[in-house]
Amino acid sequence: MNPEVAFYIAQGISVITAIIAILSVQLKNMKGILVTQLIGNSMAASTYFLLGGFTGAGVSIIAVVQTVVMYFYNVKDKKPHLAVTLAFIAAYILNAALTFSSIFDIFPAIAAVCFALAVAQTKPVAFRFFSIWNPLCWIVYDVYAKAPVNLLTHMGVLISVLVACVRLDGFFGLLNKNSKNKNNT
Repeated sequence: MNPEVAFYIAQGISVITAIIAILSVQLKNMKGILVTQLIGNSMAASTYFLLGGFTGAGVSIIAVVQTVVMYFYNVKDKKPHLAVTLAFIAAYILNAALTFSSIFDIFPAIAAVCFALAVAQTKPVAFRFFSIWNPLCWIVYDVYAKAPVNLLTHMGVLISVLVACVRLDGFFGLLNKNSKNKNNT
């Protein structure tokens, strides 16, 4: 595929991904969060593949698998076993090692570990706590990968997470001891 065409297709997909990602952290229950994360990570994988960001694409594919696994734990109202979360963290690190081509490839791996910890949570407030760190790492990688829409997406996600932390969680209970969202406790 012509690199210029691939770039524009990737940016178009990224716009839709941005909307999904920004809305995801505003949801009040883990099932909704996990479904939107599944869709968003599927789309992000295709974006990074089109841009040649193979570490980012690999992270997104592993994230899709992890999200499906966590969804089934959530449906059964069970917390995932630590070994499951550690296995996904190992997969993210292995992906980074296999696709490593620059020091910037470390950032998707760190973001992925944060994601692994976020989706392993059973409460949205805990999900959002780990979700703050994820977009910070992706922002650095997006600059390196020359993915401007993904960069805007991750900046929007970071802002959305911070807004949700205040709006839904009373900034993790620091601002309001009685969280506005009963699903968080």
